[in-house]
Amino acid sequence: MTEAVASYLADLSGGGIEISPSGKDRSNDRDSTTFEKITAYILIDPTDADTKIAPEKANELKQFLANLSHIFSECRSPGFSTEIIREEDWGKVWKSFFTSFQITPTLTIKPSWEETKEKSQTDKGKHIIEMDPGLAFGTGHHASTQLALLLLEQLVHDNRYTLEKILDLGTGSGILAMGCALFGARNVLAIDNDPDAVETAKGNIIRNRLEETVTVSGQDVASIEPGLDLLVANITHDTLAELAKPLTGLLVPKGYLVLSGILSGDQENSIRNIYTKQGFNYIKNVTKDEWTALQFQKNN
Repeated sequence: MTEAVASYLADLSGGGIEISPSGKDRSNDRDSTTFEKITAYILIDPTDADTKIAPEKANELKQFLANLSHIFSECRSPGFSTEIIREEDWGKVWKSFFTSFQITPTLTIKPSWEETKEKSQTDKGKHIIEMDPGLAFGTGHHASTQLALLLLEQLVHDNRYTLEKILDLGTGSGILAMGCALFGARNVLAIDNDPDAVETAKGNIIRNRLEETVTVSGQDVASIEPGLDLLVANITHDTLAELAKPLTGLLVPKGYLVLSGILSGDQENSIRNIYTKQGFNYIKNVTKDEWTALQFQKNN
């Protein structure tokens, strides 16, 4: 019955359909029947608020299901329900969920479309990053981004005169690279293999007038010259594990490493073991919810 209904709904809607399991009927233990839900999306006249589905299509569907029940007389008749889904401009709607918030003791994230009274990015040691994440990861709401910035804030502030070269690997929207610059870093390279992320990060860096400090590139990590004083990466556990050896070679002796995007527990222990075997001293970690970020320093 599923194949017949799915084929009919595909023709009726003129678009794709969705088939999902909907449990079992266990009223008869000897014959537990599996049910499936078939969903079709049918455009209706937006001016007719009372119309759930075009009447002619609803009648066609009801007649088809009735005929199908006669053919599959041993099966229970299919149920039929409708629901109105209002079309919305999600490109605008999501912005209502992104408002200014303080992400570290000295750093506030502000969306580019939100008005602000501040005339300067820096006010008595406080910093503002104006963000438009575009199609890239990184509004600062995710715990992994917040944890990385917490570690970077103190690390860069305390070592701003010795951290000459910093790399933000997998920069996304550029938020970590911009954070480093505002915390006092003087030379930050931000790279990402996603062209959309590169363009978004470039726009955010220009918007925050940090282009003299932060450079954005789509180059591969394999092309980066060794000699980094600090490397930060907020990416997945598996990628961090695979890159352990090449990342080690990019850092100078006593260079720092900040890794985020790691789940607490097994992933945290795994990354800690992998990088200590590569010649790093584990310094500390910070956690939030189920996420953790780790700070290391390379041996001589």
